[in-house]
Amino acid sequence: MFEEFEKLKSRKAKLEFLQQHKNMDLFKAVLQGAFDPNIKWKIPVPDYTPDDAPIGLNPSNLFQEIPKCTIFAEGHHKGAGVSNGRLEQILIQVLESMCKQESLIYEGMLKKKLKVKGLTEKIVLEVFPDLYRNVEPEESKTKAWR
Repeated sequence: MFEEFEKLKSRKAKLEFLQQHKNMDLFKAVLQGAFDPNIKWKIPVPDYTPDDAPIGLNPSNLFQEIPKCTIFAEGHHKGAGVSNGRLEQILIQVLESMCKQESLIYEGMLKKKLKVKGLTEKIVLEVFPDLYRNVEPEESKTKAWR
């Protein structure tokens, strides 16, 4: 999906693309995790080796793993009581279970630096003005992160 976005040339086309995907909760969750200044991630991204299998042949994918990302968010109840060492182990498992492209998106979200050409906070907020307060990647549910 992000590769398709990068191929778009005009700002108008990029806005239309985001508008077409506006109802995808997990897509919005990635954007919120990357751009929302209120979301802080507990641990830095450790060294890992992404799965080298082609997309679709990996043990997991971005949309299976995004609902679990709240365990890494500061102040979220899912990560309460989990040591940083254990969180690092879990994060390595998550990142190594996806193809390289998807691991880089997940990593970019955690670093607050999505490396998607043309995808800026400004353009995202034009399409998702309420993004910072209403998305939690909860298996097919939308709730507040906080």
